[in-house]
Amino acid sequence: MIGKTKKEFGLVLIFLTVGIFVLHFGSADIISLNAGGNNEVIVSVDKFVDGFFFGIPSPAAAAAAATPATGGTTGGTTSTTTTTSISLNPSSLDISMGVDTVQRKTISVTNLGSSSVTVSVSQTDLDDLIALGSTSLTIPAGETANLNVTFAAPSDSGSYNGKIIIGGKEVLVTLNVYEGSLLFDSNIVVLNRDYTAFQGDKLETLVTLIPVGEPTRIDITLNYKIIDYSNKIFFTKSETLFVGDVTELERNFDTGALPPGSYILSLELIYPGGVAPSSAHFIIAGREIPAILGKLVIFLLVLIILVIIAILSIVVVRRFRNRESDAQVLGPGTF
Repeated sequence: MIGKTKKEFGLVLIFLTVGIFVLHFGSADIISLNAGGNNEVIVSVDKFVDGFFFGIPSPAAAAAAATPATGGTTGGTTSTTTTTSISLNPSSLDISMGVDTVQRKTISVTNLGSSSVTVSVSQTDLDDLIALGSTSLTIPAGETANLNVTFAAPSDSGSYNGKIIIGGKEVLVTLNVYEGSLLFDSNIVVLNRDYTAFQGDKLETLVTLIPVGEPTRIDITLNYKIIDYSNKIFFTKSETLFVGDVTELERNFDTGALPPGSYILSLELIYPGGVAPSSAHFIIAGREIPAILGKLVIFLLVLIILVIIAILSIVVVRRFRNRESDAQVLGPGTF
């Protein structure tokens, strides 16, 4: 009888140990709707409960996580680079130019790998606005090569957007082309942390209007536009103001209709005799459910497990007591 009692208490002890382990280590990091905006749920968990949940990531998330295959070797130690073996500086270009003017910029490309690489150079959506100094660069291990780029502003004012692609990595480009006598300059800045807004959140911005030369109070028109880097328009808005001195404006924009990705908020300041554009880059990220909900799910699961453990413990204790009662009724020597 004593041996059986030890086994029963041992079983209870095992259940309690498992419960404490799960309570201590079982915790989820976040629960989020996938970046595509549908109802699939993704739960990110730590190593102790990895695999307990599962979800189907969105195509956007899968594409962001994918790593391009390494190219074949050409000419001994020279190979086609992957997007992880080089770094670009700068990673974006925001250039203000007068109509029919030319500017030259330099992009530094650093080889982070251990062997020489050859990277291709191309552009998208910048036809007739850009001249690349080379269509490829060969960079020894650990060294940096410079790509010279010439920008030619068109005859029409406005914002022009595109990308320079170097070895699979992108340099985001915005040309803000102004015309006429520059009586006003404009600047727009995204205030969201890391220039990122989640779907449905407000895009918070600060607009600064700066008179050039002697202040002159005049009517101006501000045209706002949200576009992506393929120049697809998602949002437009206009307002008219009477200004003269330096003016700061806080403006917020809805992001609910924007799919995850990179965008430009373009501002066109129109005044008598001229146009002064400016722009700001921002990112829309998939909407996240607060992390506390992930903790709540794990807490509920742990609570259920503890309840089950408690019920099993009660059953075991009752069985033990029933056996003791039976033993007392039957007398010694029954077992």
